[in-house]
Amino acid sequence: MESKTFPIEVDQNTLGKQAWIEKAMQMRRSEWTEAKPLSIFCGTYNVNAKKPSEDLKTWLMPVKDRFPDVYCLGFQEVVDLNAQSLLVDHNVSKDWEEHIQGTMLKGNIPMHKGYVLKKSIHLVGLLMHVYVKKSLSTYVRTVEAEVCGVGILGVGGNKGAVSVRMNIYDTSLCFINSHLAAHKKNVQGRNSDFHNICKRTRFKTLRQEEQIGDHNYTFWIGDLNYRLTSTDLTEVYREIEEKNIGALLRVDQLMIERAEKRAFGDFQEGDITFMPTYKYETGTDRYDRREDKKKRFPAWCDRIQWKVDTKVKGTSAKLVFYKRAELKMSDHKPVMAWFNVVAQMVIKKKKAEILQDITRQFDAWENNQIPQVALDRSHLNFANVRFDRPQTELVVVENIGKSVAEYYFASGAGDGSQEATPNWLTVEPRTGYIPPGHKIGLKITVHVAAKAAGSLNMGLDKLQSMLIFRLKCGRQDELGKDYYISISGSYLRSSFGCSLAYLVRNPMPVRSVGPTTKVNPESVLTLPKELWRLADYIYRKGIDEEDLFLTSGDQKEVAEIRECLDTGREFGNFGVHSMAEAFIEFLVNLSEPIFPMKLVNELRSDENLNDFCKQAFLRLTPIHYNAFVYVLSFLREVLIHRTSNKLTPVKIIPLFARCIFHYNPSAAEKLQNMRQKPYILLNHYLTDDTLVKSPIENGTRRAN
Repeated sequence: MESKTFPIEVDQNTLGKQAWIEKAMQMRRSEWTEAKPLSIFCGTYNVNAKKPSEDLKTWLMPVKDRFPDVYCLGFQEVVDLNAQSLLVDHNVSKDWEEHIQGTMLKGNIPMHKGYVLKKSIHLVGLLMHVYVKKSLSTYVRTVEAEVCGVGILGVGGNKGAVSVRMNIYDTSLCFINSHLAAHKKNVQGRNSDFHNICKRTRFKTLRQEEQIGDHNYTFWIGDLNYRLTSTDLTEVYREIEEKNIGALLRVDQLMIERAEKRAFGDFQEGDITFMPTYKYETGTDRYDRREDKKKRFPAWCDRIQWKVDTKVKGTSAKLVFYKRAELKMSDHKPVMAWFNVVAQMVIKKKKAEILQDITRQFDAWENNQIPQVALDRSHLNFANVRFDRPQTELVVVENIGKSVAEYYFASGAGDGSQEATPNWLTVEPRTGYIPPGHKIGLKITVHVAAKAAGSLNMGLDKLQSMLIFRLKCGRQDELGKDYYISISGSYLRSSFGCSLAYLVRNPMPVRSVGPTTKVNPESVLTLPKELWRLADYIYRKGIDEEDLFLTSGDQKEVAEIRECLDTGREFGNFGVHSMAEAFIEFLVNLSEPIFPMKLVNELRSDENLNDFCKQAFLRLTPIHYNAFVYVLSFLREVLIHRTSNKLTPVKIIPLFARCIFHYNPSAAEKLQNMRQKPYILLNHYLTDDTLVKSPIENGTRRAN
């Protein structure tokens, strides 16, 4: 007797046909999978830059004669986290691999025979090894690893994460080993690191790009650096001496942040029954209370957390134990956890049969339907659109028929083809299915960024377009009924997204002149007035500000600064970090870079760098030359004040390579540790006194 699957209840936001079929397949998952038990050991250890020496047996083999199917071992601070470490490729992975194997041999488990090192991944002080039993090795597929630096300038490898994903049987596992921002008061920094790692970690598998949250089981280990909120060190030590763990956990930052969903909100952690793992006197079991050392509050910096994708039927994880090992080589104690999880192996023949059955039922159900929809409006007007300030309107589409309505946005060619809307206009979702009696909201957004701003400022384009919402009919993708949504709007012209040539030929604020206004050649500026106003404000009011350009500004202030530049209004009392961010955004959003990457790429490794830099000056147009010299002079002036603003060439070069050259390094280039051509070139311009000697006002025309 065949199983009846359709029609099924689905969420109104589930629009794609494939999503419907996948939901039906999940309902019958137990029919085409076989459960497989899997044991996983996770361990984390901040080794405080100590070389491997201590016997790791009590950490790696805490239960006699029991060995997991998978070992995930994460280390932090395998090297000193100094500036030199960021620039040098340390070969520490092999040392630790050999030491781990030695420990296992002593425990009568020959690692090289019983286990296979499936992946080793390293980023500055972070190292992670993932071992799998040899007997399971043939069931391991799609092993991928990624690194994500979130330290200096938001990308440095002194803090960050290394991650590994794999499939065992047909279950996906993800392991993350991270070292988050330090210092007791920097809770927001740690939260931000967590979200950046989640956002920026992408695994390129055979089928698609996957994020951390796309796996059946996720294990997050490492020195997360969350501390205790207590300010009474004497009281903390009293609670430790009395073994009052509960009182200390009530002021644990990670538990607070996780409960408030500010970080790790979807993760679980086992009951903590062990004492804080940091900070100890190296070589002892004593917390570091020495008078000649900086006073550190003990804390559970070293943690292991996990989460399970409960949307997949049959997934479950049981924590067997969560404890620490009493090793002494570091000022941290290592932590370990053992999990028993349920993996699933697909029975391919049975899955194909059920998929065929479900697809046939869906097709039969779909063929009996005739789509009918109603739109709540057909014209949208976006008034006073500003640069980089998205405006979104909602068009509600209701399925008033008795069948599933499949739609897409079509071109006006009449051939059923689909094309992209103008680069300032987006629609979400562009395609989908609407169940009978349900409504969906089409989010239509106008967002003018750098690519579109130039043509709008010049009057070559307008905020006008026509969207065609088209229904499909039947199973042969026949063209269905069209619904038209007209788009119009007005754009408030901005200096952001313009070219240098356009800006120097307009002595008046951009907003006050039309795109066809004739310019008196005598009024042409040497330098865009907007660039001068931004640099002048920073120079006068904040050149000594600590972490200038590295600290984010207030986004509302940045928008107000842009408005002042575009209208000619005087600046208010804006924060210097907001002005610095506006300075960066102005340069990044120029329609072409001050210094073209084509010229940068001509630099050869065997070429005299000084000669190349001098010749490159001569090849710039006068407008680009003036802007380049001005920005260089300004940055050199900023570096003169490094004692107060704590800036160095190494800190600002990656940021201003993006501003000056519009250089966006690939993932592979990010690992070159300041050896990229744009970084080499900019460093020379900033540090060689024979190339740029003019003060920041030299050769410019002041704007009022």
